[in-house]
Amino acid sequence: MDLSYLATAIQTGISANQFNGYLLLGYGVMWLIVMIYIGSLFFRQRNLRRDMELMKRILQEDDEIES
Repeated sequence: MDLSYLATAIQTGISANQFNGYLLLGYGVMWLIVMIYIGSLFFRQRNLRRDMELMKRILQEDDEIES
């Protein structure tokens, strides 16, 4: 593990608070990715339910035709 960057940052007087913006940006990006993933799961589940209902109707119509 290379700590030379940390040593350089300490010697030049760079404050750790200067990196808070990147930290918040990282959290924001991660939350955005999570929300997109949850949204895609929601839409997939909705589409699967629709497909199952359609298949049930088709099977019922086939049963009625055969009877």
